[in-house]
Amino acid sequence: MIPLLLKKLTYMEGGYMLDNMLIQILMLMGGLFTMMLGFYILLCFIQWISDVVDEKRWYVWREWFNYD
Repeated sequence: MIPLLLKKLTYMEGGYMLDNMLIQILMLMGGLFTMMLGFYILLCFIQWISDVVDEKRWYVWREWFNYD
């Protein structure tokens, strides 16, 4: 266990504040990376939909589910 005096000195010297700032910066960068990854996946999905429409792939899919 850390003695109370050492704990007070660490707190007074700003050790906890530095740790909190580092965690906040890492969380901010992680959040930005997650947003960019989400937008990239959304753009990939939009591109896939565009390819399906342009290449008329639904004609093939329609034959699989022919209910006539």
